[in-house]
Amino acid sequence: MANSIKLKQGEGKSVNFHITKGGVDVSNATFTFEVKEKADDTTPVLSKADNDFDKSDAANGNYVLNFSANDTKSLKAKTYVSELMTVITAGSDVDKSYDIPFVVERAVIADA
Repeated sequence: MANSIKLKQGEGKSVNFHITKGGVDVSNATFTFEVKEKADDTTPVLSKADNDFDKSDAANGNYVLNFSANDTKSLKAKTYVSELMTVITAGSDVDKSYDIPFVVERAVIADA
């Protein structure tokens, strides 16, 4: 798992995750990803749903999450808290989650 995710304001980027559960196939798991100012905030500043993940190589535990330029365009340059959540068994609570520092760096050139 990544030490942190770094993007510039207004940058589009793909982030790769390698997710396994002790050799168990998690290709049918449901994923969500949220970015918050503080870990205990109830409203994320950015969120991604399961259908935002590229699961074309899920059989090998590889997942890609794409961020568009619009995702980070309005975020302040600072470090946020992001959380990757998985539901492995449908209808259950979050089975696993992982906090990842989400760093938004100041863009050198901003839109007018």
